[in-house]
Amino acid sequence: MTSTNQTPSSGEARTATIIARLSEPRLGPYLAAAGGNHKDALRLYGWNIDLSGAVYEALHVFEVVLRNALDQQLCTWNATQSDATTGLPHARDWLMDPSRLLKRLLRDDLEKATKRATTALRGSGRAPGHPDVLTQLTFGTWRFLLPDRDPGRRLLWDQALRHGFPHLSVQPRDLVAQVDGVYRLRNRVAHLEPLLAQGAVRAEYNAMRHVLAAIDPTIEQWFTSRQRITAALRARPV
Repeated sequence: MTSTNQTPSSGEARTATIIARLSEPRLGPYLAAAGGNHKDALRLYGWNIDLSGAVYEALHVFEVVLRNALDQQLCTWNATQSDATTGLPHARDWLMDPSRLLKRLLRDDLEKATKRATTALRGSGRAPGHPDVLTQLTFGTWRFLLPDRDPGRRLLWDQALRHGFPHLSVQPRDLVAQVDGVYRLRNRVAHLEPLLAQGAVRAEYNAMRHVLAAIDPTIEQWFTSRQRITAALRARPV
């Protein structure tokens, strides 16, 4: 008598095991995009990993260049400010000797970055300096230094930060929107979220290009020549 029960193939068993380990809720967006096909959903999941990696690689350039452009202007501007108590000028090192406005805008960020830098240097026998604290500031620090309705941020833009974008061809609000979009994409990647909306990812890639070109066209060209985002977008399997 022939049994009607069929043993799952090794491939099916493997797929079932992977899905169980990743979990159905985790794969939900990929299953929806794949029309309920589990194998295609896993292929999309793997593609999402590749695309997230490509975005993160791009951020290695974008965030560092943006940070350095703003840091340079803040150093120059901080040295033009006087201490409200002593009347003496502040140092160029705005991280070690921030002006009153920077203290107001960045107090929590500076304290947290200094603590992280101190922890990173534990056992080295030296206190954190400007480069150490600078590298511990988050992308959010730079995003929220840009102009908005706050008079202090508008003043800082007018007197200092706008000079970090000598090739800017759009309104400041458009630049802020571009940086904000990249900031939000960065957070999605950091939280391992799906990047299935290809048009949104492409838009933020273009935003990276526009911001970098506003800082220095040479760095934008170099960035574009080595990025993997566009190739990863084209490689979507489903």
